[in-house]
Amino acid sequence: MTKEISDKHKLRQVWNSFKYCMTLSWLASKTYTCLQLSSRIITALIPVATAWNTKKILDLFGNEDQVSGPSGVFFMYMFFLLCLYLLRLLSVQIETYASAMQQDLLMRYIECEMARTAVEMELEYFDNPAYYDAFEAVKRDIYSILGAVYDGISIISYGISVCSCVFFLTGIAPLYTVVILILYVPEAVSEYSFTKKVYLWGLDHVREERQMQYFYRTATERAYAQEVRLYNIGKYLINKYQSLWRDYFFQKRSVAKKRLAWNLLLSILPEFLSTAALAHVGMSVLAGENTIGDFTLYSGMLAQMAGGLQIVVSAFMALYEKKLKIDHFSDFRKFVCKKLRSGNRILSKPVDIEFQDVSFCYPGTEKYVLKNVSFRLPAGKKLCIVGENGAGKSTILKLLLHFYEPDKGEILINGLPMQEYNVESLRSQFSCFFQNASNFAFTLRENIRISQIGKPDEDAKARQERAMRMAGADKLVQIFPQGEDTCLTRAYSDKGVELSGGQNQKVALARMFYRDASVLVLDEPTAALDPRGEYELFQTLQKECRDQSLLFVSHRLSNVFLADKIMVMENGRICASGKHDELLKTCDLYRQLFHYQADKYVMREEDEDSGH
Repeated sequence: MTKEISDKHKLRQVWNSFKYCMTLSWLASKTYTCLQLSSRIITALIPVATAWNTKKILDLFGNEDQVSGPSGVFFMYMFFLLCLYLLRLLSVQIETYASAMQQDLLMRYIECEMARTAVEMELEYFDNPAYYDAFEAVKRDIYSILGAVYDGISIISYGISVCSCVFFLTGIAPLYTVVILILYVPEAVSEYSFTKKVYLWGLDHVREERQMQYFYRTATERAYAQEVRLYNIGKYLINKYQSLWRDYFFQKRSVAKKRLAWNLLLSILPEFLSTAALAHVGMSVLAGENTIGDFTLYSGMLAQMAGGLQIVVSAFMALYEKKLKIDHFSDFRKFVCKKLRSGNRILSKPVDIEFQDVSFCYPGTEKYVLKNVSFRLPAGKKLCIVGENGAGKSTILKLLLHFYEPDKGEILINGLPMQEYNVESLRSQFSCFFQNASNFAFTLRENIRISQIGKPDEDAKARQERAMRMAGADKLVQIFPQGEDTCLTRAYSDKGVELSGGQNQKVALARMFYRDASVLVLDEPTAALDPRGEYELFQTLQKECRDQSLLFVSHRLSNVFLADKIMVMENGRICASGKHDELLKTCDLYRQLFHYQADKYVMREEDEDSGH
């Protein structure tokens, strides 16, 4: 009883998944959904109508009572047959056209929904591995919805066709028809059972599939190309892939063989009974109880019914296999992202920042990344945060930009809690360079001006030239083939350019400088710059950003000369703050970090003096 209820529940879930997919299809395009469904139903019903028309023609041939004038009726049936042929051609073409258009519109609708959900998600969901993995799985599985719509329409159209066949067949041999339908049930149950086994088997072997995909991506993607060739590990990766695949394939083949044997065995009996039914109708024709047309109609309808049933069962099984992926997408769209608290105040210049006893741990973790952090950055001042990896430096920037909210303490902006400001207004007063800065596959001009997108800028050209000069990116216009119209990467244009690490960083810095902001935030801004580029950047910050606040994180202590104040972090806490000379005397960690870098140059000079 429990299993019966469970199976009924699963059938209801499959039906709900189908309804959900059809709802999406309807939302994407009502016109093409109707066209696709109606053309598929017509295509499925035409063989039934053709078989009935053929019966009438054959009955006309065998009717000896019609001594004269049967040609008019005959040509009427032939004209009807021609109309059926033409209607079939038309419905197939309409179905092909509507299906192609509907797929494009449905995919556009789904991808827009995914993109809309993604851009509205707070950053914490991208930083959460479990949630981000689920998000990636949903992006991969959305293509199953297209197949689910196709399968659902097949169930409807061929279900109508099967019902039509049963209607005609019961008029000729009702008992045989009912028994044949009953005998198809074990085959359908077997197909359902094995589909479920294959589906569950696949769930149990997701790990192997993921591992195989990893080895495949590693061997084929650009990100690993240099290491694969340098260390000559291509054959090693392929062997790993093939080893996993062999075990995976042989286990899957075992299940498939059992499925084949049972389905073949269970499909034999309906075929025997179908032949017996045809023989029975044939005998009734010889006895004069039925016509030759009845025999032709029965054989045609029987084949159509069997084929339709197989398509319905196969489509249902395919829909069942896609149910989990459809549920993933459905659940993801229903998911309501946590919204950061946002007020209605509009933030304007100047901006004064203060952290008051702030503590924070990332969602899903228990370790505090920041512990009781308090500091103030007055408007127009420069603050440098230094410390070893994992000290919490970048986390301070994320909290300041309201990507997260503190677990304890408060962040004040111009003396008011951050949450009282409108989030977009708050962030508009910050212009940032992130440690792993990403540029876009747009033109150089767009990459820079995108930081002010949606805002009127009458002096855009002059501001762009200034920003590029400040970032040291002005020389790129001269060396790029199409100047500022050159696309970065070749994703959009074959004439696009691939940037070096330093060039990439300069473009991102120019984008930061272009934005009209009160506070500049830089996270390791010189990581990919050469010594000259690093020197020129900080000279620029010193000379041209005097009126702006500056908060920067750096491992290179040679850059701290720019700061009004240096803050040293260790294990999520502020262990010291002050000027460079003060910290050398009072802070052991700062002194160690400074000597680690300074001693390199002293050792190099000593080696040069000794002739080594």
